[in-house]
Amino acid sequence: MIQTQRGFTLLELLIVIAILAIVTTMGTNGLQWLSERTQASATHSNIGHIFALARYTAVTKQSIVTICPLDKNNICVSDWALPTAVFLDPDSKLALTADNQLIRAMVLAKAGYITPSNTSSGPRRYFQYRPDGWVRGTIGNLTWCPQSRNPEMAIHVRVNFGGRLTWSKDNNHNNIVEGADGTDISC
Repeated sequence: MIQTQRGFTLLELLIVIAILAIVTTMGTNGLQWLSERTQASATHSNIGHIFALARYTAVTKQSIVTICPLDKNNICVSDWALPTAVFLDPDSKLALTADNQLIRAMVLAKAGYITPSNTSSGPRRYFQYRPDGWVRGTIGNLTWCPQSRNPEMAIHVRVNFGGRLTWSKDNNHNNIVEGADGTDISC
């Protein structure tokens, strides 16, 4: 009786490995898209929450409230990757001067990049609400882009004089949201 060996040939193994590599690559791209979409949604929620909290606090406490990233000295800076604080700022010092003024601090984006609009002195470092719920100073915006810098995943929000947030939409149907001027957001 002759015994035959069972198994795979080298060619069969190479074909299976190639197919697995292709399927894994396709799955990884899909997971990256899902991950970035989840990050965008979380960042959208965090920004909406912190601005709503600031506006509500300004009205209920009848005080100026500041939203900004704070440096190690508790002074407002334009690095929106730092934790963003909401605090009572009745004298508009743009600095957290007492622990009891802090309302909330949180990281707005766990991944990706938040870029503020520019002011005459550089990137926006703060937003403020007055006791009537309107913004104090000028309007501005924030743009979030994912790690991949894919503008199709970006979110963009504008703060109007009334203190409300306006989330940008893709009006020209090219999968990229537009800024207030109608041009596509870039990452």
